[in-house]
Amino acid sequence: MPITIKDAHGGAQPIRRDIASLIGGIVIAIGCFILWLLVASQLANTMPTRPIIVGGALGSAAIGIWIRAADL
Repeated sequence: MPITIKDAHGGAQPIRRDIASLIGGIVIAIGCFILWLLVASQLANTMPTRPIIVGGALGSAAIGIWIRAADL
């Protein structure tokens, strides 16, 4: 189901964004975060610390946003 967003400058062509790109970005971000946690726990041989988890969450969110924007 496409979502129509009007151009901020009053352009003639609206920007159409599909819901699939949003779901794809979310799925990729979740997958990246899970892989980050698995690799971090294997490298450290213990549970990852809070800064490592936060770094993984930020990196995964950035990758998810990038995938979302690239899919438009």
